[in-house]
Amino acid sequence: MYHKNCNMKRSGSICFPVFLLFILASWPQRSWSQYLPQPSGKFSIGYHRFEWTDTSRTEILTADNVMRRIVADVWYPAEKSGGVTVPYLDTLAANRIFGNSGLQSLLGTQGATAVRSGKVLTHASEDAAFDPYVGLAPVVFFSHGMGMITQVYTAQIEDLVSHGYIVVALSHAYDAWLVSFADGRQAPFETKQRSAAGSTEEQHIAYENKRIEWWAADIRFALDQLVIINKMKNTGIPFAGHLDLAKVGAMGHSAGGRAAARACQLDTRIKSCADQDGVAMMQPFYLRSDGVGMKQPFLLFERVRNIPPDEADAASMGMTLTELNALVDSLRRNKEAALAATGGSFHVLLHFDSSSHMSFSDLPLLQAKNGVETAAAYRVLQVTCRYTREFFDKTLRGIAAPLFDGSRKLHYIDLVREYPKAGDHCQ
Repeated sequence: MYHKNCNMKRSGSICFPVFLLFILASWPQRSWSQYLPQPSGKFSIGYHRFEWTDTSRTEILTADNVMRRIVADVWYPAEKSGGVTVPYLDTLAANRIFGNSGLQSLLGTQGATAVRSGKVLTHASEDAAFDPYVGLAPVVFFSHGMGMITQVYTAQIEDLVSHGYIVVALSHAYDAWLVSFADGRQAPFETKQRSAAGSTEEQHIAYENKRIEWWAADIRFALDQLVIINKMKNTGIPFAGHLDLAKVGAMGHSAGGRAAARACQLDTRIKSCADQDGVAMMQPFYLRSDGVGMKQPFLLFERVRNIPPDEADAASMGMTLTELNALVDSLRRNKEAALAATGGSFHVLLHFDSSSHMSFSDLPLLQAKNGVETAAAYRVLQVTCRYTREFFDKTLRGIAAPLFDGSRKLHYIDLVREYPKAGDHCQ
């Protein structure tokens, strides 16, 4: 994707009223950034953790010759419970592996301090009873970004669950910042093979494409496990028998979004797919040789501001400006072709100047230095949660989605474009 980042504020940027800025700037030291936002739905949240081993695959990112291990954090609608609140992050394991500086590199100084002090709390209770009012709940798989961890997407996960979804957040070992297992082993982010793959953009994409295949296999394996679990009785698993496996979605952020898309291409049991800011050379996924993308509905929710390249940009890439413009045009056509080759897709653009690549996560909240930054991060996160949830409402549940039928548009959104189902329109 060709774009330039620019910190200059444009007249079209969304701004808070002056009086609100004044109030937030004087907010007490105990700022909002120490807490996750309250989920917007009516359901309480339960949590259950699984560790699975895929005996069909030998782990290729470690020399231990072990089978592929997958951690699944399952968040589900639950009865109100006074049980144990799920901690936000295992800071002891993180400090043991990476030290204080490592935790700060992930969460920022503000976030690391807040998390270590226990001031960042989830809204989930461990193994709380499933809410019987829900009956069967649609299931959404979630994949984190490359080098990230599922925990920094807790606000978005919890919000979806509070509206009656079960979210299965997968930790992709050795591609996550850190995965801790119950037996005490840890799988930190693998760097040696990554570095050996090469440093050019083409080499980086080629390496990541291979990892995307593994992540997609993780998602499909996890779905296989849920099929087994859903048939179990009297197992102590709160949501067993409550999984609506006819309504399964997949989503992810950054590389995780591409992995979700790939899983949809490979497995028709997954009925809907959302990619949050995950593209490589503008592509959220690759078309098959016959031009087919995927049969399922697809959401590409990204932040892009296109600025025409200039001579300096072309020179830095060893190209003429004419050649660079031709390349950008070609990449755009490929992207359009992908979005048009699905079971119906939406392209949503998040306002560039008001957001960052990590606006789909908790990190802007955790790293906020004052009330103004916190309020801005909170509002953008609200918007990303709302659009993502309404997409799954529409495509999995078949219920009204005002943000996608043109009747409403929220601030911070520059574009909502619909692509009809492939084959349903004339070329």
